[in-house]
Amino acid sequence: MKIMFAVPCYWPSQDGVTQITKYLAEGLAQREHEVLVYTSTGNGGLQELPEKEEHEGVQIERTRVYVRWPMKLKGRNSSSTPAKYIDRIRSFQPDVLIVVCSQTWTLDWLIPALDRLPCARIFYSHGYSRLSQQNLIADKLKHRNILGAYEEWKVCKYYRKLYQIIGRFDLAIYLSELNNSFVYAKKYGLSNGKVLENAIEDIFISEEMRHRHDFFQHSSIQYLSIANYNDNKNQDMLLRAFCEADIENAVLQFAGFEENSYLQLLREHLKQWMPEQSTKKVIFNVHLTREQIYDLYRTSDVFICTSRSENCPIVHCEAAATGMAVVSTDVGDVRLKDGILLIEDVSQLRTAIEHLYSDREEIYTRGKKLRSYMLGRECRVTDKVNWLEKEIEAAVQKRR
Repeated sequence: MKIMFAVPCYWPSQDGVTQITKYLAEGLAQREHEVLVYTSTGNGGLQELPEKEEHEGVQIERTRVYVRWPMKLKGRNSSSTPAKYIDRIRSFQPDVLIVVCSQTWTLDWLIPALDRLPCARIFYSHGYSRLSQQNLIADKLKHRNILGAYEEWKVCKYYRKLYQIIGRFDLAIYLSELNNSFVYAKKYGLSNGKVLENAIEDIFISEEMRHRHDFFQHSSIQYLSIANYNDNKNQDMLLRAFCEADIENAVLQFAGFEENSYLQLLREHLKQWMPEQSTKKVIFNVHLTREQIYDLYRTSDVFICTSRSENCPIVHCEAAATGMAVVSTDVGDVRLKDGILLIEDVSQLRTAIEHLYSDREEIYTRGKKLRSYMLGRECRVTDKVNWLEKEIEAAVQKRR
């Protein structure tokens, strides 16, 4: 079959949406399907990527779009427009089109032409990060932020109609029943949805990655955060807690995709917050390869997430599968994973960092429990590709 993914970000980016789309696209390509990923170069440092290339059997084509949703979705050149996007779908003639994410050009540019496409259509949600709270417009107006109030009005208007658009797809895929997009679909009575939980790469379940926790023999300990540098990922909270924590000879590794203004802010705060003569060390990583990410998982002892909001973060699953202890804010479906230590603020996180530093046995116990939890689930890439392939076949057959 001919399968086309329309996704706002893809390899070599390292975010969650990319990783999930990548293992599904490559898994389908390995089964001799013809797979095209139509994506964008992103707002930041990906602008020099080629417009066309092939990677791991997947054809990749990139458009150049500036995204500041909901205020602006704008092509950067004459080849990056809604019309060109729709024309490429028609010229490729896919058996199925998989549209990944709302709140971006992949779905929003497609809406006017959606019903005129002859192929099967699947919507793949990664959650609705701007699903509006009712008091935001009034709050913006209270503070005389007219532009902010207008932006929130546009968000509300979008979600008042989104369910009608999702209902026009043959299948809508959600990450979990706790995901806000699944709850939204249930609220509006949509019946075309199914849940496909995230997979983790086989390497994370392997003995090669399993933590033996040799830190029992030495004093050093390494904490790890893997997330793009931005306010929602809230690395500032982790940095402050680590700098204030009463521990010695510890390392905090951050791994984000690229340099940006938020990372610069973190660097400035590190200078302000880290005590003089401290034996602690903070490392900010950017543009790491996937192999380098694996090495960070192998060599770190405690994984920490401080996000303000998530849907079904895959990094927690990866860390859990290796047998690392995991500390996290209560986001997405994280609380369902047996063994994760939940925190709410800087004070609780600082206490957790200090506690795990002094109680290595708890790191081992929590890590062992989390690995057992992950091994008890069908969480391999092969399981998810099998599921998606069957759903694609059913959707295509229904269209015929």
